[in-house]
This record gives sequence, C-alpha cells and structure tokens, in this order.
Amino acid sequence: MQLEGLRSLHASMRANNVTRTQFQYRHNNVVFDVLFFTDRTPYKLLFGAIGHKCSFILDVRQGYDVAPVIKPESAYSDLCKALGLTYDPANPFRPSKFLGHFAQHIPSSIESTKEPSAPTNQNAEIVDDGAKVFFSHWRNNGSSSHVSEKNLDKTYRAFGKLISDFCLDRNISSCWTVHDKKN
Repeated sequence: MQLEGLRSLHASMRANNVTRTQFQYRHNNVVFDVLFFTDRTPYKLLFGAIGHKCSFILDVRQGYDVAPVIKPESAYSDLCKALGLTYDPANPFRPSKFLGHFAQHIPSSIESTKEPSAPTNQNAEIVDDGAKVFFSHWRNNGSSSHVSEKNLDKTYRAFGKLISDFCLDRNISSCWTVHDKKN
C-alpha cells in the first residue's frame, strides 16, 4: 500500500535538511503521536496512541510503500483496543483501512525546520514515578540527552521489546503523564 502523502512530507524534510519529523494523527477519537524517520532505509513510522498502551512501527519501503499489516499481533490487538473495536467476523478490522485513513491525513510539510527534540524544560519528568501511566508523546532526545534505562524499561513493559529496542537504537523516550488525554 502506498502512502503517497509521505512523498510531499519527505520532500519538505529534505528541503529543510531534517531526517526526522513528528506530527499527530487523529483516527476517530484516538490521537497518535507519529515520528517519521528517513535517516536509514527502510524509512520508519513510529506510532503511539496518546492515553493508551498502543505502539507500533511500520517499515516504509521505496515508493513510500508499507505493508498493510500491524505486527506483532499484540500491537494489532492493542490498536483494536485503543480504537474501541470489538471483533466482528462479518466485518473484521483491516489495517489497510486504518492506513488508508492515515494516508489522507499526512501533513504535506514539516511544522518546524528543526529535528524534533527534547523539550527545553530540563525538569520535564519522563520516567515512571508510579502515577504516570498514560502515554503522552515521543521525545526525540537528539544529541542533547539520552534515553534512560528506566524509560526503556517502562517502554518495554508498555509496548514490548520491539518498541523498546527501537527507542534505544534511535534515542527516543516514551513520555508519560498522570492525566488521561485520550480525547
């Protein structure tokens, strides 16, 4: 399945000399924080459902093509749960439908000419203090800081090894809040 909107977004990224950009996407009542990485091939899309324990990665191949599959199966289940879907054998949820909607809502240009980075507020707490149980966004640490072991552990517990390993490799922190911001 081709995500043609990524072509314009990527052109804007190249024009501004950035290899990562971040934007939000709303599907029904669920908002996703999305990071698009173009620094390696295949390109990657990292999704995180705000207020939910739902995250997944899509490989973006040449021609901005993605497989209409959410893997692992636990991520597919988490996505269905976040979207409030119940199993209907007569009308099963298809990732291609989700991705088709996403394709229509990809921004055509980047919002900032800077790589998404850590907030300037150095007091921003991103590790588990016991009460912060709602995913709020991804934090691209860049060269200003590094993802902590505590944060990677929380990412692992919430999203699994695949997402935790990806965050370690790309120096991304999962950020959490005490507030349920699902809507």
